[in-house]
Amino acid sequence: MREEEIKEELEMGIRCFLDAQERSLKKGMDKFDELRILEAAFNRLFLGIEHLCNATIFFETGNYSKRHFGDFEKLKKLKDKYDLDLAGAYQETYSFRSYGDYRKFPEIEKKFDRKHLKEEIAIIRKMIEKYMGIFKNKIDVSGLLERIKGE
Repeated sequence: MREEEIKEELEMGIRCFLDAQERSLKKGMDKFDELRILEAAFNRLFLGIEHLCNATIFFETGNYSKRHFGDFEKLKKLKDKYDLDLAGAYQETYSFRSYGDYRKFPEIEKKFDRKHLKEEIAIIRKMIEKYMGIFKNKIDVSGLLERIKGE
């Protein structure tokens, strides 16, 4: 097992998650500013999940794909093992990020708001806490646990 690489991915994921959470608390001065805040927060939230997925695949296989196509299928298979839908969270946050960055997935436009951002943050927070609980006996994540709980 490549513990240092796994911890590095976990740390980057938590850092991105906390950044998304912090951005979600900022107030926009106008519609333009509000849109930029949402774009940045959804982007960071996606990156948080992406790093969490990387850590999981690293833990399971010792390596992950830079393109994530094969990893996505592996994540689906791990859903039952960990009782975490990382593939679903990856796909959902990717949709929000892609709408924010490229205006892909026009069906997201109606959900591209603070309410849905906060809902996604709550879902991802629970996933991170559960994930950290699963791996705390296998990898020393105590510092990361403090970081996510203490913010």
